[in-house]
Formats: sequence, structure tokens, C-alpha cells
Amino acid sequence: MSKLLLALQYWERDRDQAMRVAQLIADLEPAHNDQVDFLFVSRFDCPHSLKNIESVSSKFKVFHHINRNRRGTGWPAGCNDLWFGTMDRIYALVEARQMPEYEAILTFEADACPLGPYWHQTLLKAWREANKKKVVKVFGAMVQHPKPHINGNGLFSGDKQFLHEVSRKIGGCPPIYGWDFYLTKEFSQLGWDNCPYIKSFWQEKTMAPEQIDGLIASGVSFLHGVKDDSVIDHIRKRFVH
Repeated sequence: MSKLLLALQYWERDRDQAMRVAQLIADLEPAHNDQVDFLFVSRFDCPHSLKNIESVSSKFKVFHHINRNRRGTGWPAGCNDLWFGTMDRIYALVEARQMPEYEAILTFEADACPLGPYWHQTLLKAWREANKKKVVKVFGAMVQHPKPHINGNGLFSGDKQFLHEVSRKIGGCPPIYGWDFYLTKEFSQLGWDNCPYIKSFWQEKTMAPEQIDGLIASGVSFLHGVKDDSVIDHIRKRFVH
């Protein structure tokens, strides 16, 4: 059975916002979803919110991990270690048969948010359509600065060969570069594509309801980069009853 894994990464300063995103994702589900699992990953010095994990587990099978083996802090070193640690943990659990080999993994952070119900079905359908045309291992918002690359709040292949490649063979990147930018060459060679249903902004402080509704009307299902709760609050108000 092909499944999707939602892998949410956070540290102490954005944990509360990450928990609000996680709870919104759970509240958008009408019932328990056995096609999607959820992984909470925190930085080495950040404990989990067990209350939120328990709540989200009412809608998804839940895993959680504290990234103790990698100690990067700040931007981008902390973000880099958190992502590589996430992929390494997934690979280890898949190898140990404690986790299924997912069709795709959505890695995302606290400033990312779905834009309505059935959003993950849209992304997974687009992933499958893209893979009918060519081999795609990395699928997300293609951003242009400082050069074209796929933003890290996107879909990545869950097959063991890809997980081994990124977590054990590549394993990290210089602490002065963001991992998604630094791995442009590797990802393009492995197979990447732009996902029209994911939109990424750079350091967007807030977003007005009419702009959010415009993105929804244009077909965007998943949004990254808005730093406050404006998107979370609007989607909750519009879709959670």
C-alpha cells in the first residue's frame, strides 16, 4: 500500500507554531487517515509537545524523534542538520522495518501550511502524474533566488535507495549554505520537477485573507514562507467546522 509521510521539523523558537500547523492538519481530516502517517522531528535541544502528538494521533499514525545526533544551530546550519537528521531517521526506521517504505515524504517546517481539505491527495496525485513523465525524486516549489532550486518544504521520494543517497552518502552540507540550495546539482541529477500546487515565499511576514483565497482559487494546496499565524487562522476559520 502506497502511503505519504508528513515530516514536520521544528526547534524551540517555532515549536508552538509548528504545533498549531500540526493540529490544523489533523483537524482538516474528517476521520483517521490510514493513507498518511505523521512524523514529529525536533532539534536536539527541543522536547516534544506530547499533548499535541496525542491529539494528532487521533487522525494519523504518529512517529516522533528528537534529533540528538546532529547539533547544528542557527540558520542555515541548524536547519540543515534537522533535515538530514530527519531523512536519516526515516531511513533507519525503514531499514529496521519499523516504518513502511513511503511513496513520498513531505518535509516541512512551522511556516508551512495546507490551504484546505484534501490537500495531500492533490500533492500525491501530482507526484504520481509527474513520475509518469519522468523519474522524479524531488518535487516542490521551484524558486529562483539565488539560483533555481526546489525549496525544502516539498515532496521527496521515500524509496530506500534515495533515502540512503541523501542520508548516508551525501549526509550533510557546508554550514554556510541552505541544504536545498546546496544540493541543486544532486537533486537535478536524481530527478526533480516543479510542483504547481506548492507555493513558497521568502520571509513573508503576514498574508491577507484575500491573498490566501486568491492562492486557493489558483489551485495552490500547500504554502510555505508566511511567518505569522495569518494563514493558519484563515484556513481554520474557512474550513474547520
